[in-house]
Amino acid sequence: MDILLWLVIIILFVLSIAGIFLPVLPDTLLLWGGFLLYHFFVADPGSGLPASFWWGMAVLSILLYGADLLTNMYFVKRYGGSKASSWAAALGIFLGIFVFPPFGMLIMPFVLVVLVELLLQKQPLERAVKAGVGSLVGFLGSAVVKVVLQVVMIIWFFIAAF
Repeated sequence: MDILLWLVIIILFVLSIAGIFLPVLPDTLLLWGGFLLYHFFVADPGSGLPASFWWGMAVLSILLYGADLLTNMYFVKRYGGSKASSWAAALGIFLGIFVFPPFGMLIMPFVLVVLVELLLQKQPLERAVKAGVGSLVGFLGSAVVKVVLQVVMIIWFFIAAF
């Protein structure tokens, strides 16, 4: 039975990393599913994961949720976008999850940033597109950050479990 549970835990971890690129998969929730499955069904009673592990996972989970929004907003601004287009990028990520997954997370922020820069900020097309490219760089940057955070979480889990 333990082998089956360990297999499910590993599958949850793999799916959580896939969830970074497939937003229909709730990456952080899948990680937590693996942690909880181990804690309640695999670990010996009373000897599950320590409190420091749970606190650390809570902090890293918050960082995972903020990675998309913060990196996208940062790179849009860095590529010459306005504050309004930074918020448009964040809105685009949120809308893109539902409108056209998984590509919506790339397309919607780009389109919204370009539109905001063109229509609201009255910027030339070249500058608007440059800010839109910032949203793409932001998405890719956040993907890298999320992969690193998830790998750290998974390694920490195995260290705590053994």
